[in-house]
Amino acid sequence: MKKMLVVPAVVCLFVTASFGSAKEAVIDRIVAIVNNDIITLSELNDATGPYKERIAASDTSQADKKEMIRSLERDILDKMVDRTLTRQEAAKHNIIVSDADIQSAIENFKKQNNLDQEGLEKGLEAQDITYAEYQDRIKEDIMQSMLINRAVRSKVIITQADIETYYENHADAFKGEKKYKLRNILMDTKQGIQEVVSRLEKGLPFQEAARQYSMASNADESGDLGVFDMDNFNEAIRDAVLPLKEKQYSDIIRAGQGYQIIYVEDILETGGKTLDQAKDEIQDILYGEQVEQKFADWIASLKENAHVKILL
Repeated sequence: MKKMLVVPAVVCLFVTASFGSAKEAVIDRIVAIVNNDIITLSELNDATGPYKERIAASDTSQADKKEMIRSLERDILDKMVDRTLTRQEAAKHNIIVSDADIQSAIENFKKQNNLDQEGLEKGLEAQDITYAEYQDRIKEDIMQSMLINRAVRSKVIITQADIETYYENHADAFKGEKKYKLRNILMDTKQGIQEVVSRLEKGLPFQEAARQYSMASNADESGDLGVFDMDNFNEAIRDAVLPLKEKQYSDIIRAGQGYQIIYVEDILETGGKTLDQAKDEIQDILYGEQVEQKFADWIASLKENAHVKILL
């Protein structure tokens, strides 16, 4: 157990601020004790300030605003406790983030987002963040990453079975786009279209049947409709076509004042990924998920073994 900083629960810090010729006493107080470190109300107010302004400007009732601010303060304070614990762990393991490390990370961010220094600072200003505060956040991010490397990453294991399960459970994300090359035959009577179906069943090729019997304007092109995503069609056509495989034709479909059958000449899939093609992407996703969870577990274990007292 680390040495505790003994601080009375009601302790306050007094700071004197000058405004012209008048002087006013501003009272600060401790809102959390984390081992030998403290978090003050002024630090919490600095962290929550921009969010409180948005809440104050919202259309919700005063009672709701009060509860939202209370919840915000609890959430932000909890994150500040986490950051304090990580800083303490970094110090214990002699992890040091240099100014060069911070500047390198900032330059990489600017490059990735096509920003110059002026653009970066304007973006920070719009979020009510000073450049110095931004540097501190970058420092903490780097420190956390270094701690993750030390405490968490070696415990992350991704198996081939994990990758295969993810691929199967997220098939829609990897299947790409499916399009259908279609032909059709259109007749003005149901009896006429039934006679065409009879000839198809006896082996007449669909393209030839379209040229001979279809009343549509595309008959000379063997009923060619083109290549389509099924979202372009109404429900009746989608329901008739989606169950079909290549070289199959649909049941008779009502089409305005006539009747038609649709032939699937080809099914084209573009942009999809096989398991082998998606393997590295899935591994990165699973790795990130495990690292995040293990880091959260690690932080929780730090809290269990630390002296943390919330005085908010």
